[in-house]
Amino acid sequence: MLLRRRTILVAACLFGGPALAHSWYPFWCCDDHDCRALVEAYGETVTETADGWRLWDGRLIGREYGKMSPDAKFHLCEEPTTRAIICFFAPQGAS
Repeated sequence: MLLRRRTILVAACLFGGPALAHSWYPFWCCDDHDCRALVEAYGETVTETADGWRLWDGRLIGREYGKMSPDAKFHLCEEPTTRAIICFFAPQGAS
């Protein structure tokens, strides 16, 4: 009985959780580890410019680096320590 409970707990930890919400992130980009949807309510705004997209903190993502988001949200994948941008996804129509 104890072994069965442990097995269920391990399975829940491995297969459940927020990572499944955006399982479409490409493996070559971040594979759900460093990616997240931007939240405008937290000040994470994106402004479209002629050159690409300007983030709330001043960083610019060139149009050649933006990928199409499958939902209606902007998504940013960045390295957690250096905050280097790995991938950026923009909703359709934000080109």
